[in-house]
Amino acid sequence: MNFLRLKAGLATSVAGLAMLSTPVFAQDALEQESSVPDATATGATLARPSNEIVVTARRTEENLQEIPLSVTAFSAEGLERSTVQELSDVRVIAPGLNFNSEGGKNTINVSLRGLGQLPVGLATPGVVTYVNSVAIPSLGSSIPTFDLEGIQVLKGPQGTLFGKTTLGGAILINTAPAVDYFEGYVQGTFGRFDYIALEGALNIPLIEDTAAIRFAGQVRRQDPRTPAIDNILADPVAYPGFADVDGVRDNYPGFDDVDQDSARVTLSLTPGSRLSNTTVFEYFEADELASSLYAFGQGPGFAILGLSPAAVANFTPLFGGPAGFNQFLANGVTAQQVSAANPRGAFDGGINGGRAYRETIGVVNTVEYELTDNLTFRNVFGYRDTVNEQLINTSGLPLLDDGGIDLDPRPTNELITEPLIIYYAAQQYRRDYLDIETQLLWESDTLSAIFGVYYSEDGPSGQSGSAFTQFSPFGLNNYTTEHVTNRNISVFGQASLDLSEDLTLTLGARHGWDKQQFCYLPALPDGPLDYSACLDEVEAANALPTASVDAKSVGETKDTGVAWTIGLDYQVNPDLLVYITSRRGYRPSILNYPIYESPQVTGDPTACGGFQCADLRGFQTVDQERLTDIEIGQKLNFYAGDAVGRLNVAMFYSWYDNAIQFVSNSSIPALNFAPDRSAAAFIANAANLNIYGVEFDFSISPTRNLTLSLNGAYTETDVAELLPIDTSVLPGFGSFTEDSVNRLTPKYSGAASASWTLPIRPLDGEVVLNGDFYITDDYGGQQGFQLEGYELANVRIDWNEIGGTGLDLGMYVKNVFDATYQSGVSVLLPNQPFNSLYLGPPRTWGVEARYSF
Repeated sequence: MNFLRLKAGLATSVAGLAMLSTPVFAQDALEQESSVPDATATGATLARPSNEIVVTARRTEENLQEIPLSVTAFSAEGLERSTVQELSDVRVIAPGLNFNSEGGKNTINVSLRGLGQLPVGLATPGVVTYVNSVAIPSLGSSIPTFDLEGIQVLKGPQGTLFGKTTLGGAILINTAPAVDYFEGYVQGTFGRFDYIALEGALNIPLIEDTAAIRFAGQVRRQDPRTPAIDNILADPVAYPGFADVDGVRDNYPGFDDVDQDSARVTLSLTPGSRLSNTTVFEYFEADELASSLYAFGQGPGFAILGLSPAAVANFTPLFGGPAGFNQFLANGVTAQQVSAANPRGAFDGGINGGRAYRETIGVVNTVEYELTDNLTFRNVFGYRDTVNEQLINTSGLPLLDDGGIDLDPRPTNELITEPLIIYYAAQQYRRDYLDIETQLLWESDTLSAIFGVYYSEDGPSGQSGSAFTQFSPFGLNNYTTEHVTNRNISVFGQASLDLSEDLTLTLGARHGWDKQQFCYLPALPDGPLDYSACLDEVEAANALPTASVDAKSVGETKDTGVAWTIGLDYQVNPDLLVYITSRRGYRPSILNYPIYESPQVTGDPTACGGFQCADLRGFQTVDQERLTDIEIGQKLNFYAGDAVGRLNVAMFYSWYDNAIQFVSNSSIPALNFAPDRSAAAFIANAANLNIYGVEFDFSISPTRNLTLSLNGAYTETDVAELLPIDTSVLPGFGSFTEDSVNRLTPKYSGAASASWTLPIRPLDGEVVLNGDFYITDDYGGQQGFQLEGYELANVRIDWNEIGGTGLDLGMYVKNVFDATYQSGVSVLLPNQPFNSLYLGPPRTWGVEARYSF
């Protein structure tokens, strides 16, 4: 995709969407000039200056157009009109923001301004999601979006005001509060693939002006959207090479279903005019099939196994000799061709639908007390206990052979094998997360300030580990045991001082102390073990002579870092704000595990079966990443007769030091002999990058009943310096190159929208046409590969307040043109014999009924 294609697509969509009514986040047209617009930074219904879009990007309520930050915000109504059903849907209404499943349905990589998360390890992601001001883990972070107050996307490093320092940005989710009056709603949705969703909320005032409680919940179900296509290969005439493969059958369940249950209780207490206490209890469970993968290969031959000829020769007897092995290779090529011809299906490969299980139990408590008219005390406490389990067919290929040995005569000690597993990945993580933040907030006519202390710790709460099975004729590997604990203590402060009536200076800083620990055990029949059992096992192993070669180990690293903010903003007139700001964010150093100490990973030339051994000791600790940026922006409200509009523009330049990438074990053949190699890959500092770009949000309401909007993001990632990697210590891998450095965010992405309230009012109800058109350039691959750009169109029609009864009816279509597009990465590496990625959902539709009271 090129710039001309992007420009043409966006330009034509503006005119077309005015007729098709396809907005991204267009809001209600103005009912009257005094109405409050939706909290949407772009595409919102606009009003006169007396109305404000309120955001909490600086930990206090402010007018979006008066804060010197690039922020995109969406109200609950805006999310509903864009049919946002879970957090990942926000990517198509906030250009530059990407949600990708990477290495599993639960493994979410959120990227913004070129920064994201690697699909290995348990470190802080580049973009952190906060629910009610408390950070949630990246695993399983695409949560359902029901009964919300709004979502805000903060762009650029967020190092001084939020709990965790972040490199790329933050996503803020605020759930609907408990209010001091009786209200609620019930909503039902039915759609394609038997999609059924039931949700509702009930708000009850308990004591007037003192206590209120809100109950909310949602149930979502949908049949698999992607069928398993293994049965195509069961035709012995068309595909004789698979005639004897038992794993090719027609009753696999498919992929990409929805099976989610959510519940939330919010209790609000206001015992006095200065004291408030809000507690939110949440429960979420998803018990689903794995995501589907589309596989494509790099060609036949030994590359199918990804091993050297000498190592491949050892597998030849498992296929009954060279003829069976050659048939295996031919089956791989055939499977790739069938996969390419059936992109709406996916091979099961013997995982029987796989598994994507998530469970979260959480509580957030926020206490605020106004000590004086200017000074407020605030304490935020958050706790989450999470479970994540996954099993995926990472290669995206079917079973290519039936296993066993076809030798005559067979030896008496014959080796009975399973069908060869190309690549399965399984995870089981049980972890809890604790956040405590204490703040003092000062607010006066000339000074706004916040000072505080932050503590967070996340770590194991049960059995945790992973099982990566690659080129195995012996069935699924046992689980390794992997436990990681992250701890951070920070002190922070930020102040905005009015130097004059229109000029404001902002200064902020945070100093953090970080510590990471791990406990690791290699694959054991009894694994994975819990944390205490892991520690006991390592302690006992360290007393044995084999301590340096058993891979059983614990490790620890400590780090400190400083984040800061400095900025000036100038209110040129009531409708125009200009600003310049510079920020520093960091991600603390982390550890690869296990401890690298055996001869096979310390460079012993005699320990790797004829290969040159790797020396991983220099990769044990991953150095701290730092990002420093400068952002220049303007926020403008404009008026022309009855038309009102908004134009926000931000330009940024970032210096990103010690950017990380992962190195797959399969790229270093000698690691096959190492007992203490990382389970599938290890992380390395690869490059220093320069990332720069421009973002714009434009919206105009030429009449009260019509809103048009256009927004976009351009992001460029240049390699300033490749960090040196001694190729002698990683034989077979070589080095990172400029072409193999990750570029997580697309160069170009944009969205156009329109919202039209029809002039007719059937049964005194309001009819609104909404929709959006989204386009993105290639993006978000791994080490030189990129996912292909795509276009999506969504439409929706709503008939609201029918007969003045509080009844709303709606109908939506997502992916109107049924585009087949690449939505995420599984394996996408230049040195792999196979590659696989996720496809986005096909066209879906649904009808909704909502009754509010």
